[in-house]
Amino acid sequence: MMNNYFQTNLKPVLQKIFVVLGKQDREQLEKLNLTLSNLFSHMNFTSHLYFLADNLSEIIPQLEYIHKGIMAFLEENLFTSFYINLIHRVPLETAKDIDYIFNYYYQPLKRSERAFDIESYMHREASRLVLLPVVVTDRQTDSKLLAGLFDRFNSSSLLPVLYLNTDTFFLAEDENLLMKVHKVYYGHSNSAEAAEIVSTICSQDILEKASPNVASRTVLMNAPCPAALIISAQDGMVYSCMNAFLKKESLSNIYGEHVNTLMTQYDRYHKSNSACPGCRKQMVEWFSSLGTWTN
Repeated sequence: MMNNYFQTNLKPVLQKIFVVLGKQDREQLEKLNLTLSNLFSHMNFTSHLYFLADNLSEIIPQLEYIHKGIMAFLEENLFTSFYINLIHRVPLETAKDIDYIFNYYYQPLKRSERAFDIESYMHREASRLVLLPVVVTDRQTDSKLLAGLFDRFNSSSLLPVLYLNTDTFFLAEDENLLMKVHKVYYGHSNSAEAAEIVSTICSQDILEKASPNVASRTVLMNAPCPAALIISAQDGMVYSCMNAFLKKESLSNIYGEHVNTLMTQYDRYHKSNSACPGCRKQMVEWFSSLGTWTN
């Protein structure tokens, strides 16, 4: 009886937060930053933050502002670690583009994390703040230039991640390139829209956690969704899972409601939809599509 009580009343602990960045005014940016800061206390000790951007150059000021808020939270909460995933395209045409992308976008962020690198070195532990550039490729992507960019990332303790879709699977044939990446995501279409990327990451996460029983369709269909929130920064809408995001069925709005209200609504939704059939369907479709890549 006691165990059932605790299971029923346990609050969900978020494992992931996705933020789809867009054009925002100063007031919206401050509200987004405040919302994230309040949500961090509802996250696991080791969690992933995903920031999706169509154009990295346009949203880098937003990222720098949010990044400061993340570091401030970690300075006050010494048992917490975050993996920050920056998901974006890279326009690589010449070797000079490698220098520009690294020096202008990533080096300032990495330099600001120096205190965490020193902390990691002193305690001989993994850093509590890890930056992962998630590079979304297209048909024009040059594998040699991409490998050069990943070398720059690795030399600065950044963990490069490769996002492939059906148009760019040819890059998976480059063994030298794959040796330089921390992880590869496999999109199940030729789209690189935010909804597709979120669906891919969530589906792959479910599959990897169920990997010991991957041959069992029953296991895949019953695997729980990762506890996550998806925030559209441009309009403030919050979605409780990948299926809700795809259908545009919002849970709340960060520009109109307090985080406590948001988490109460999420708690109610999570308890009633933890085995969301829509998410299961998306995941199975993604898993089934992987077999067509090599045919």
